[in-house]
Amino acid sequence: MKSRNWFWGIFFLLSAVFVIASQTGSFVQIGFASVLATVLLAALLISSAVHRNYFGIFVPLAFLYVIYQQPLHLVRISLWLLILAAIFASTGFSFLFHRHPNSHMCWRHGESIQPTTENIDDNNPYAKVNFGASSKYLHGDRLKSGQFYVSFGALELFFDQAQLSPDGAEIFLDCSFGAIKLYVPRSWQVIDHVSTSLGGVDNDIRLAQPAENAPQLTLTGNVQLGGIEVHYI
Repeated sequence: MKSRNWFWGIFFLLSAVFVIASQTGSFVQIGFASVLATVLLAALLISSAVHRNYFGIFVPLAFLYVIYQQPLHLVRISLWLLILAAIFASTGFSFLFHRHPNSHMCWRHGESIQPTTENIDDNNPYAKVNFGASSKYLHGDRLKSGQFYVSFGALELFFDQAQLSPDGAEIFLDCSFGAIKLYVPRSWQVIDHVSTSLGGVDNDIRLAQPAENAPQLTLTGNVQLGGIEVHYI
């Protein structure tokens, strides 16, 4: 946590320097809105690079190119073409350099086309949704871990028919330009350790009714320009 605070502290100090420098030389054409957008996009890009989220890297780069193509006399390219190129580049990198969140957790390798609705009887479930919507009903009897990716899509995860392992379960969520909804029994404890960049996690623990020594469901992962919602049922 301390190292993270040092990093962001230095980042915003450098941002202050950039704001002043942007008003000198060839950068004088950049207005306040462009300077603010640059700082926000840079923050998203750096955070995404740390977590190897390629959509969060290439899409901000596309917007930065548009902002600076005139001051830096770059080749003029349409914003929509840049975004399309960013999406293709992000998809390609996602396939070529697939991430694994923790080496001690076991995941399935390979994937197939996911139907709109699916029942998953697995204690280490995996799912990926790109440019679509899907609902997954989990039925594991000793759920230990899970890995779920969403890019430009929506995913619903239903945990009400699953049983956690005695040691609890850790679910890794990666959400970029999309939404993930989790439906969890009220009797469970949900621990949120998800990192967010221009996104958020909505987990109103006041709606939960966990008993003493209740099973723990730990959420980890990243959200960029998206949202995760936890619903207690």
